[in-house]
Amino acid sequence: MRSPSLLRTSLCLLAAAGIAACASAPPAPASGPMMPSAGAMPGPDPRVGLSAGLFDAEEAAWNLRVLSSTAPPEAFVGVTNSDLAFQGDYAIQGNYNGVIVWDLSD
Repeated sequence: MRSPSLLRTSLCLLAAAGIAACASAPPAPASGPMMPSAGAMPGPDPRVGLSAGLFDAEEAAWNLRVLSSTAPPEAFVGVTNSDLAFQGDYAIQGNYNGVIVWDLSD
């Protein structure tokens, strides 16, 4: 009959070997579409060190074109925006106070 300490040591070694095997496994291949290399993110990251602010925050736009930075109506300032939807030329922005419909056609 084996001693409890020998059994405990064997189980610990087996667990350590299993963890080591998982840690050294090659990464799984990525699924889904690949990002084009021409759109690679610039380096160093332009978002690092940007100043915060409610309507005057600094911004870094990569692979986007900023169309507007229109302030919301006063009733919607400082609330959590929880939903965003698009339909045709409109963006519908929802929060706990209601919705705002933004016309994106112009």
